[in-house]
Amino acid sequence: MSDSATAFSRKPYAAFIAAGLASSLLFLSIVLSFAFLVPVQIAFGRSGRRAGLAAAGIAAIGIAVVQGWRLAAAGAFGQGGAAGALAAGMLPPLVLLGALALLNAPFWTGAIGPYKVLCVAAACSLAALPALLAIGSDASIAAYLEERIGAFLAPLQSVSGGGYEASALAAALDPKELVATSIATLRDSYAAIILFIVGGSWRLGNRLSGPGSAGRELTAAIDELRLPYPLLWAFLGSWSLVLAAVLLRAPVAAAAFAWNCALALSLAYAAQGLGIVTHLFKSWNMPRSLRILIAAMAVLALATPTAGTAVAVALPLFGVTEIWIPYRKPKGVGA
Repeated sequence: MSDSATAFSRKPYAAFIAAGLASSLLFLSIVLSFAFLVPVQIAFGRSGRRAGLAAAGIAAIGIAVVQGWRLAAAGAFGQGGAAGALAAGMLPPLVLLGALALLNAPFWTGAIGPYKVLCVAAACSLAALPALLAIGSDASIAAYLEERIGAFLAPLQSVSGGGYEASALAAALDPKELVATSIATLRDSYAAIILFIVGGSWRLGNRLSGPGSAGRELTAAIDELRLPYPLLWAFLGSWSLVLAAVLLRAPVAAAAFAWNCALALSLAYAAQGLGIVTHLFKSWNMPRSLRILIAAMAVLALATPTAGTAVAVALPLFGVTEIWIPYRKPKGVGA
Protein backbone atom coordinates (compact mmCIF):
# COMPACT_ATOMS: atom_id res chain seq x y z
CA MET A 1 0.00 0.00 0.00
CA SER A 2 1.35 3.47 -0.91
CA ASP A 3 2.13 6.16 1.62
CA SER A 4 -0.74 8.29 0.33
CA ALA A 5 -3.21 5.42 0.64
CA THR A 6 -2.02 4.63 4.18
CA ALA A 7 -2.36 8.27 5.20
CA PHE A 8 -5.78 8.38 3.59
CA SER A 9 -7.00 5.36 5.53
CA ARG A 10 -5.77 6.73 8.85
CA LYS A 11 -7.43 10.12 8.48
CA PRO A 12 -11.10 10.62 9.29
CA TYR A 13 -13.36 11.24 6.33
CA ALA A 14 -14.53 14.46 7.96
CA ALA A 15 -11.15 16.10 7.28
CA PHE A 16 -11.22 15.98 3.48
CA ILE A 17 -14.99 16.50 3.36
CA ALA A 18 -14.50 19.70 5.36
CA ALA A 19 -11.65 20.72 3.05
CA GLY A 20 -13.83 20.21 -0.04
CA LEU A 21 -16.78 22.10 1.44
CA ALA A 22 -14.53 24.95 2.57
CA SER A 23 -13.06 25.14 -0.93
CA SER A 24 -16.48 25.33 -2.57
CA LEU A 25 -17.64 28.02 -0.12
CA LEU A 26 -14.55 30.12 -0.80
CA PHE A 27 -15.10 29.89 -4.55
CA LEU A 28 -18.78 30.75 -4.31
CA SER A 29 -18.05 33.72 -2.05
CA ILE A 30 -16.57 35.54 -5.09
CA VAL A 31 -14.52 37.87 -2.84
CA LEU A 32 -12.33 35.03 -1.54
CA SER A 33 -12.53 32.83 -4.63
CA PHE A 34 -8.82 33.34 -5.35
CA ALA A 35 -8.04 31.24 -2.24
CA PHE A 36 -10.43 28.34 -2.91
CA LEU A 37 -7.59 25.92 -3.74
CA VAL A 38 -5.86 26.35 -0.36
CA PRO A 39 -8.09 23.94 1.65
CA VAL A 40 -7.72 21.29 -1.05
CA GLN A 41 -3.94 21.66 -1.01
CA ILE A 42 -3.95 21.33 2.77
CA ALA A 43 -5.68 17.97 2.27
CA PHE A 44 -3.00 16.98 -0.24
CA GLY A 45 -0.15 18.12 1.99
CA ARG A 46 -1.51 16.70 5.23
CA SER A 47 -3.23 13.45 4.19
CA GLY A 48 -1.83 12.47 0.80
CA ARG A 49 -3.00 12.33 -2.80
CA ARG A 50 -6.16 10.29 -2.32
CA ALA A 51 -7.46 12.66 0.34
CA GLY A 52 -6.56 15.66 -1.82
CA LEU A 53 -8.35 14.23 -4.85
CA ALA A 54 -11.39 13.44 -2.71
CA ALA A 55 -11.43 17.03 -1.40
CA ALA A 56 -11.12 18.35 -4.97
CA GLY A 57 -14.04 16.19 -6.09
CA ILE A 58 -16.23 17.36 -3.21
CA ALA A 59 -15.33 20.98 -4.00
CA ALA A 60 -16.29 20.53 -7.66
CA ILE A 61 -19.61 18.87 -6.74
CA GLY A 62 -20.43 21.59 -4.22
CA ILE A 63 -19.71 24.36 -6.73
CA ALA A 64 -21.77 22.63 -9.44
CA VAL A 65 -24.76 22.11 -7.12
CA VAL A 66 -24.87 25.75 -5.97
CA GLN A 67 -24.33 27.15 -9.46
CA GLY A 68 -27.08 24.89 -10.80
CA TRP A 69 -29.40 26.01 -8.00
CA ARG A 70 -28.68 29.66 -8.82
CA LEU A 71 -29.50 29.08 -12.48
CA ALA A 72 -32.70 27.27 -11.55
CA ALA A 73 -33.71 30.10 -9.19
CA ALA A 74 -33.16 32.58 -12.04
CA GLY A 75 -35.39 30.51 -14.32
CA ALA A 76 -32.55 29.77 -16.73
CA PHE A 77 -33.48 26.11 -17.19
CA GLY A 78 -36.84 27.10 -18.63
CA GLN A 79 -35.28 29.49 -21.15
CA GLY A 80 -32.70 27.15 -22.66
CA GLY A 81 -28.93 27.54 -22.63
CA ALA A 82 -28.69 26.72 -18.92
CA ALA A 83 -26.47 23.70 -19.59
CA GLY A 84 -24.03 25.89 -21.50
CA ALA A 85 -24.07 28.51 -18.76
CA LEU A 86 -23.40 25.85 -16.13
CA ALA A 87 -20.55 24.40 -18.19
CA ALA A 88 -19.02 27.85 -18.66
CA GLY A 89 -19.30 28.54 -14.95
CA MET A 90 -17.69 25.22 -14.04
CA LEU A 91 -14.76 25.54 -16.45
CA PRO A 92 -12.56 27.85 -14.28
CA PRO A 93 -12.81 25.83 -11.04
CA LEU A 94 -12.37 22.52 -12.88
CA VAL A 95 -9.27 23.75 -14.72
CA LEU A 96 -7.73 25.11 -11.51
CA LEU A 97 -8.59 22.01 -9.47
CA GLY A 98 -7.13 19.89 -12.25
CA ALA A 99 -3.96 21.99 -12.23
CA LEU A 100 -3.61 21.50 -8.47
CA ALA A 101 -4.09 17.74 -8.86
CA LEU A 102 -1.45 17.73 -11.60
CA LEU A 103 0.91 19.66 -9.33
CA ASN A 104 0.54 16.92 -6.72
CA ALA A 105 0.99 14.05 -9.20
CA PRO A 106 3.56 11.39 -8.23
CA PHE A 107 5.74 11.85 -11.33
CA TRP A 108 6.95 15.22 -9.96
CA THR A 109 8.84 13.47 -7.15
CA GLY A 110 12.34 14.94 -6.98
CA ALA A 111 11.52 17.83 -9.35
CA ILE A 112 12.51 21.37 -8.40
CA GLY A 113 9.49 23.22 -7.02
CA PRO A 114 9.62 26.39 -9.20
CA TYR A 115 10.01 24.31 -12.37
CA LYS A 116 6.98 22.13 -11.70
CA VAL A 117 4.83 25.09 -10.65
CA LEU A 118 5.71 26.99 -13.83
CA CYS A 119 5.13 23.88 -16.00
CA VAL A 120 1.71 23.25 -14.47
CA ALA A 121 0.75 26.92 -14.77
CA ALA A 122 1.76 26.82 -18.45
CA ALA A 123 -0.34 23.68 -19.04
CA CYS A 124 -3.28 25.25 -17.24
CA SER A 125 -2.91 28.42 -19.33
CA LEU A 126 -3.03 26.36 -22.52
CA ALA A 127 -6.14 24.55 -21.26
CA ALA A 128 -7.85 27.87 -20.56
CA LEU A 129 -6.82 29.38 -23.91
CA PRO A 130 -9.91 28.24 -25.90
CA ALA A 131 -12.25 29.85 -23.36
CA LEU A 132 -10.20 33.04 -23.42
CA LEU A 133 -10.27 33.16 -27.22
CA ALA A 134 -14.04 32.65 -27.14
CA ILE A 135 -14.48 35.55 -24.75
CA GLY A 136 -12.36 37.82 -26.94
CA SER A 137 -13.95 36.89 -30.26
CA ASP A 138 -17.61 36.40 -29.33
CA ALA A 139 -19.44 39.70 -29.73
CA SER A 140 -22.44 38.39 -27.80
CA ILE A 141 -20.30 37.85 -24.69
CA ALA A 142 -18.95 41.40 -24.90
CA ALA A 143 -22.46 42.75 -25.41
CA TYR A 144 -23.73 40.81 -22.39
CA LEU A 145 -20.91 42.14 -20.22
CA GLU A 146 -21.52 45.69 -21.42
CA GLU A 147 -25.20 45.35 -20.58
CA ARG A 148 -24.50 44.04 -17.07
CA ILE A 149 -21.85 46.68 -16.34
CA GLY A 150 -24.10 49.40 -17.74
CA ALA A 151 -26.95 48.30 -15.46
CA PHE A 152 -24.58 48.27 -12.47
CA LEU A 153 -23.21 51.77 -13.23
CA ALA A 154 -26.53 53.36 -14.18
CA PRO A 155 -27.39 54.57 -10.64
CA LEU A 156 -23.95 56.13 -10.25
CA GLN A 157 -24.17 57.93 -13.57
CA SER A 158 -27.70 59.17 -12.87
CA VAL A 159 -26.65 61.00 -9.69
CA SER A 160 -23.43 62.47 -11.09
CA GLY A 161 -25.17 65.61 -12.37
CA GLY A 162 -23.87 67.77 -15.19
CA GLY A 163 -20.72 69.68 -15.96
CA TYR A 164 -17.20 68.70 -16.92
CA GLU A 165 -16.69 66.35 -13.98
CA ALA A 166 -19.83 64.40 -14.85
CA SER A 167 -18.77 64.14 -18.49
CA ALA A 168 -15.31 62.92 -17.48
CA LEU A 169 -16.85 60.35 -15.12
CA ALA A 170 -19.24 59.13 -17.81
CA ALA A 171 -16.34 58.71 -20.25
CA ALA A 172 -14.25 56.85 -17.68
CA LEU A 173 -17.16 54.54 -16.85
CA ASP A 174 -18.20 53.81 -20.41
CA PRO A 175 -19.22 50.10 -20.33
CA LYS A 176 -17.86 49.42 -23.81
CA GLU A 177 -14.43 50.80 -22.92
CA LEU A 178 -14.39 49.00 -19.57
CA VAL A 179 -15.18 45.65 -21.20
CA ALA A 180 -12.58 46.15 -23.95
CA THR A 181 -9.91 47.13 -21.42
CA SER A 182 -10.77 44.23 -19.12
CA ILE A 183 -10.63 41.67 -21.94
CA ALA A 184 -7.30 43.07 -23.18
CA THR A 185 -5.83 43.02 -19.67
CA LEU A 186 -7.01 39.45 -19.09
CA ARG A 187 -5.59 38.38 -22.46
CA ASP A 188 -2.14 39.77 -21.60
CA SER A 189 -1.93 38.58 -17.99
CA TYR A 190 -4.06 35.49 -17.52
CA ALA A 191 -1.01 33.18 -17.25
CA ALA A 192 0.32 35.25 -14.35
CA ILE A 193 -3.11 35.13 -12.68
CA ILE A 194 -3.19 31.35 -13.00
CA LEU A 195 0.37 31.10 -11.64
CA PHE A 196 -0.59 33.28 -8.68
CA ILE A 197 -3.67 31.21 -7.84
CA VAL A 198 -2.22 27.72 -8.43
CA GLY A 199 1.35 28.32 -7.30
CA GLY A 200 0.38 30.51 -4.35
CA SER A 201 -2.26 28.02 -3.19
CA TRP A 202 0.17 25.11 -3.49
CA ARG A 203 2.82 26.88 -1.42
CA LEU A 204 0.44 28.31 1.19
CA GLY A 205 -1.53 25.06 1.52
CA ASN A 206 1.65 23.07 2.03
CA ARG A 207 2.94 25.48 4.66
CA LEU A 208 -0.42 25.30 6.47
CA SER A 209 -0.43 21.49 6.42
CA GLY A 210 1.19 21.43 9.82
CA PRO A 211 4.61 20.51 11.28
CA GLY A 212 5.86 17.11 10.17
CA SER A 213 3.45 16.86 7.23
CA ALA A 214 4.65 15.91 3.76
CA GLY A 215 3.48 19.26 2.43
CA ARG A 216 5.45 21.25 4.99
CA GLU A 217 8.60 19.23 4.31
CA LEU A 218 8.19 19.67 0.56
CA THR A 219 7.88 23.47 0.64
CA ALA A 220 10.51 25.69 2.22
CA ALA A 221 9.62 28.91 4.01
CA ILE A 222 9.27 31.98 1.80
CA ASP A 223 12.50 33.51 3.13
CA GLU A 224 14.38 30.45 1.81
CA LEU A 225 12.89 30.58 -1.72
CA ARG A 226 15.48 30.83 -4.50
CA LEU A 227 14.68 30.36 -8.18
CA PRO A 228 17.03 28.27 -10.35
CA TYR A 229 19.62 30.29 -12.25
CA PRO A 230 18.39 29.33 -15.78
CA LEU A 231 15.09 31.11 -15.11
CA LEU A 232 16.99 34.41 -15.16
CA TRP A 233 17.58 33.98 -18.89
CA ALA A 234 13.93 33.12 -19.43
CA PHE A 235 12.98 36.28 -17.52
CA LEU A 236 15.32 38.49 -19.57
CA GLY A 237 14.26 36.83 -22.81
CA SER A 238 10.56 37.31 -22.09
CA TRP A 239 10.97 41.03 -21.45
CA SER A 240 13.07 41.28 -24.63
CA LEU A 241 10.10 39.76 -26.47
CA VAL A 242 7.82 42.39 -24.91
CA LEU A 243 10.14 45.18 -26.05
CA ALA A 244 10.27 43.74 -29.57
CA ALA A 245 6.47 43.34 -29.65
CA VAL A 246 5.97 46.97 -28.65
CA LEU A 247 8.57 48.43 -31.02
CA LEU A 248 7.56 46.26 -33.98
CA ARG A 249 3.83 46.52 -33.28
CA ALA A 250 3.48 42.76 -33.30
CA PRO A 251 0.11 41.06 -33.82
CA VAL A 252 -2.17 40.78 -30.81
CA ALA A 253 -1.49 37.06 -30.32
CA ALA A 254 2.31 37.50 -30.37
CA ALA A 255 2.17 40.47 -28.00
CA ALA A 256 -0.13 38.57 -25.63
CA PHE A 257 2.29 35.62 -25.58
CA ALA A 258 5.21 37.91 -24.73
CA TRP A 259 3.30 39.75 -21.99
CA ASN A 260 2.04 36.54 -20.40
CA CYS A 261 5.52 35.01 -20.27
CA ALA A 262 7.07 38.21 -18.90
CA LEU A 263 4.43 38.82 -16.23
CA ALA A 264 4.39 35.18 -15.08
CA LEU A 265 8.17 35.09 -14.66
CA SER A 266 8.11 38.51 -13.01
CA LEU A 267 5.59 37.14 -10.51
CA ALA A 268 7.94 34.24 -9.76
CA TYR A 269 10.80 36.64 -9.10
CA ALA A 270 8.48 38.83 -7.04
CA ALA A 271 7.98 35.81 -4.75
CA GLN A 272 11.76 35.53 -4.41
CA GLY A 273 11.93 39.27 -3.73
CA LEU A 274 9.31 38.85 -1.01
CA GLY A 275 11.49 36.11 0.46
CA ILE A 276 14.47 38.46 0.50
CA VAL A 277 12.48 41.17 2.27
CA THR A 278 11.22 38.64 4.82
CA HIS A 279 14.77 37.41 5.42
CA LEU A 280 16.04 40.95 5.93
CA PHE A 281 13.24 41.74 8.37
CA LYS A 282 14.09 38.64 10.39
CA SER A 283 17.82 39.38 10.32
CA TRP A 284 17.09 42.87 11.69
CA ASN A 285 15.10 41.25 14.53
CA MET A 286 12.02 43.19 13.50
CA PRO A 287 8.98 42.31 15.67
CA ARG A 288 6.45 40.03 13.98
CA SER A 289 3.64 42.56 14.52
CA LEU A 290 5.64 45.23 12.69
CA ARG A 291 6.41 42.85 9.82
CA ILE A 292 2.69 42.07 9.46
CA LEU A 293 1.86 45.80 9.52
CA ILE A 294 4.39 46.56 6.77
CA ALA A 295 3.09 43.65 4.68
CA ALA A 296 -0.49 44.90 5.07
CA MET A 297 0.57 48.40 4.03
CA ALA A 298 2.33 46.98 0.96
CA VAL A 299 -0.84 45.09 -0.03
CA LEU A 300 -2.91 48.26 0.38
CA ALA A 301 -0.33 50.17 -1.66
CA LEU A 302 -1.04 47.89 -4.62
CA ALA A 303 -4.47 49.55 -4.87
CA THR A 304 -2.89 52.94 -5.65
CA PRO A 305 -1.31 53.48 -9.07
CA THR A 306 2.00 55.06 -7.99
CA ALA A 307 2.78 53.02 -4.89
CA GLY A 308 1.38 49.86 -6.49
CA THR A 309 3.71 50.26 -9.47
CA ALA A 310 6.66 50.83 -7.14
CA VAL A 311 5.94 47.64 -5.18
CA ALA A 312 5.27 45.63 -8.35
CA VAL A 313 8.61 46.73 -9.83
CA ALA A 314 10.72 46.57 -6.64
CA LEU A 315 9.92 42.98 -5.62
CA PRO A 316 10.91 41.33 -8.95
CA LEU A 317 14.04 43.49 -9.10
CA PHE A 318 15.03 42.29 -5.63
CA GLY A 319 14.63 38.72 -6.81
CA VAL A 320 16.51 39.16 -10.10
CA THR A 321 19.42 41.18 -8.68
CA GLU A 322 20.13 38.55 -6.00
CA ILE A 323 22.13 36.85 -8.77
CA TRP A 324 24.72 39.62 -8.32
CA ILE A 325 23.94 41.04 -4.86
CA PRO A 326 24.00 38.53 -1.95
CA TYR A 327 21.10 39.96 0.05
CA ARG A 328 20.87 36.79 2.13
CA LYS A 329 24.58 36.25 2.66
CA PRO A 330 25.09 34.67 6.11
CA LYS A 331 26.94 36.72 8.69
CA GLY A 332 30.66 36.11 8.64
CA VAL A 333 30.73 34.58 5.14
CA GLY A 334 33.42 36.22 3.04
CA ALA A 335 34.35 38.60 5.84
